[in-house]
Amino acid sequence: MKSLFIKIKLSVLRERHLYFASTFTFLIIYLSTFTKGYGYFIDEFYYIACANNPAFGYVDHPPLAPLILTIYKFFFGDSLYAIRILPALAVTAAVFHTGIITKEIGGNKFAQLLAACSFASMPITAAFGGFYSMNAFELLLAVLLLLIIVRIIKSGNLKLWIYAGIIMGLGIMNKHTFVIFIIAVVISLAVGGKLKLLFNKWFIYGGLLSVLIFLPNIIWQIINDFPSIEFYRNISLYKNVYTPPFDFIMGQVMQMSPATVPFWLAGTFYLLFSNRYKDFRFLSLLFIGLFLFMMLSGTSRPDRLAFAYPAVLTGGALFFTNIINRYNTFWLKYVVIVFLFAGLALALPLILPYFNYETVKEYTEFIGINTEVEKGKNPPLPQLLADRIGWEKKAKLVVDAYNSLSEEDKKQTIVAARNYGKAGAIELYGEDNNLPPIASSHNNYYLWSKKRVSGNILLQIDSPDDYNALKELFNTVELFPGEFKNEYVSPDENNLVVFICRGPKIPIIEMLERSKNFY
Repeated sequence: MKSLFIKIKLSVLRERHLYFASTFTFLIIYLSTFTKGYGYFIDEFYYIACANNPAFGYVDHPPLAPLILTIYKFFFGDSLYAIRILPALAVTAAVFHTGIITKEIGGNKFAQLLAACSFASMPITAAFGGFYSMNAFELLLAVLLLLIIVRIIKSGNLKLWIYAGIIMGLGIMNKHTFVIFIIAVVISLAVGGKLKLLFNKWFIYGGLLSVLIFLPNIIWQIINDFPSIEFYRNISLYKNVYTPPFDFIMGQVMQMSPATVPFWLAGTFYLLFSNRYKDFRFLSLLFIGLFLFMMLSGTSRPDRLAFAYPAVLTGGALFFTNIINRYNTFWLKYVVIVFLFAGLALALPLILPYFNYETVKEYTEFIGINTEVEKGKNPPLPQLLADRIGWEKKAKLVVDAYNSLSEEDKKQTIVAARNYGKAGAIELYGEDNNLPPIASSHNNYYLWSKKRVSGNILLQIDSPDDYNALKELFNTVELFPGEFKNEYVSPDENNLVVFICRGPKIPIIEMLERSKNFY
């Protein structure tokens, strides 16, 4: 035990520069959780709902992130302060291991620190760490996969493909599009002259292991008629905003911070053309390939490329460290680090809830940011912040409406919401009020709701404009007194009322089928 403690202590001392950068990153992200006025992000309600209904698959994502939350909340609960620790830690670990990759390819301590700080200072890194979702885990798994492959190249130990296979399997079980990253890695290794790494039994074993890990989700897709395929088709056609190449490039500059541009640009070309690091040329090829693929696809949001940046930030750190050492300008070390985090500081009001609504709105208008990340969603605040506001009040409106019903009516009532955010919020905030399981036609709620739509009274939170549509489906539609209003939320989440609908003209299960929304 004593020798183990000594080894851990020595390891911490050797990497203390990276522990410092990682701890600083964690604090920047996690402390934002304590700002008053902001609550759960819309997706977090859905992840909690998925965690409460563990399965090997969901309509819009694989099961890893919800299953991690299922286990975690069993011990620590699902409070905002509890669940936000996990994404912050995942991103922190990704920052740390970006420094370790730099160490493996020959960078000194400052190069390691610079690579870690470059990744930590990207606004998208902090954004992904600021709420629970699969995105934070994707960053970590991508960095770990790159680290293992770098070690394979460096050591020649092909058995490490077994560990790579585990990471690849977990990556796909976390996010289906991780397959794109894996394909890009394989192609970049082949183009980069590392074919020997791919034509051996250990690579095959690793690939088979990744398929085995992902197999439960494949089986779930088969059983449920491949709902994820329908989901991805729908978001491609109706949800993702078309992004011309120039806008995509500008999105990379802004979401990854203009301060980091010199580092990932220099890193791309340095790793590509430097003979000293030719064994690791695949890192540059990987980034270039993914950048071009997503730019030319026209539907990729700028944040989709986040997992590729650690590959070239390592090269950027090596490049600038060599310049500083060559010209003995050691004072530049401090300037460079401050420069990077100054870029993050400018973006911080837009990505983490540190400031009040009006301040963020004024700053958003001053910067001239387009808040439309998804079609039809153009809130006054960036969506990352707008979608953290008002959920408890919406849920209370529904709870009050439900409690206004007689005990006999409650037995016949279906509580419903149009999207997984409202449905999840009502479930979470209304769990102490004996509400029935919430029904919705949105994504996995549609599958759950097939067993939840038993009754003749529908209580639904919606826009006042939906009165006429509901009147066509029910004999009577009553408007419950009260309305949710907040000028800072997304337009589709504002001006909401609760309808109490009685006497369905068609079976409610048929209404659910008609309104199925994999989106």
